[in-house]
Amino acid sequence: MKFFFIVGTRPQFLKLAPLSNLLLSQNINHIIVHSGQHYDSEMSDDIFTSLNIKKPDYIIDSEGSTPIQKLSSMLSKLEEICISENPDKIIVFGDCDTTIAGSLIAKKLKKYLVHIEAGMRSYNKDMPEEQNRIITDHLSDLLLCSTEDSLEKLAKENICINVHFVGNLQIDLLKMCIENYNNMDILKKNNLIENNFILLTIHREYNTNKEALCKIFKQLRMINKNIIFPIHPRTKNVISQNSINIPENIILIKPVNYLDMTVLERYCYMIITDSGGVQPEAWYLGKKCVILRSETEWIEQLKNNNNILYDFITPLNEFIENFSKIPIIPRTNVKNAASEILKLIV
Repeated sequence: MKFFFIVGTRPQFLKLAPLSNLLLSQNINHIIVHSGQHYDSEMSDDIFTSLNIKKPDYIIDSEGSTPIQKLSSMLSKLEEICISENPDKIIVFGDCDTTIAGSLIAKKLKKYLVHIEAGMRSYNKDMPEEQNRIITDHLSDLLLCSTEDSLEKLAKENICINVHFVGNLQIDLLKMCIENYNNMDILKKNNLIENNFILLTIHREYNTNKEALCKIFKQLRMINKNIIFPIHPRTKNVISQNSINIPENIILIKPVNYLDMTVLERYCYMIITDSGGVQPEAWYLGKKCVILRSETEWIEQLKNNNNILYDFITPLNEFIENFSKIPIIPRTNVKNAASEILKLIV
């Protein structure tokens, strides 16, 4: 049995890590293809080294200046590799352009398709991620869900066969990092006091334009705490190109590796983010999380008062103060996702 993993973004690399390591420990053959979607030394290369992930067997150089051109290039090159390797099963993660490219290649070449993190829905079809995940779910042969409510969402779309709740691979990875890594240098380097700073991440397309960023920074300026902001390349480019002023309470730093990111998450006071991956991590760590979006796929974390969608009306400092007073409902036991997935794909 030969498995073919197609990944291309940081969140996908993170989900791949615990599963790939488990496969390696059991001498199970698997090919890793890096789509090149996010090929940045600060955002991707370091992940394979710091998390000891099997290096990609192939790295694609996706060409083009528009999303469609890049997707077309990715499809062509993925097809060539897939025909050469002839895998038994193709496995894709999440909802980015790499996901939809892998899904289309699998079905055009009549390969068995596995979708990890199936059934996530924001019900905002203007989001590229929503478009990708819907198409991928309807093409997949085996759908592996990270949340229990994803089963219900798929059932509403008449997807009921070979659908399983397996848990979240990124939580597997987070648990591993908590057990094995506690280097506090990232805090000392930036003069951060434990549980007295806010962690900020912004990278979504609708938040990374001049108007949106100026509005967000105006709100962040009113918060009476230091805010550490590992900046995504897209966000950095928009700030630079538009000469956007950064509030004095924001500490702007380069992207950090995943291990240091877990330290920032574990020792912050609160998290403000538009990231999908950070939301369940905040929930697992019991850190309050304000989501800079009008909708989210991660519903369980809202229901137990751990995470909340920002209303973009209330002043953010007031919103945070009110939210911090609401007690969190303790989470239930968390599955070992890698083990659950292995049982179903082998």
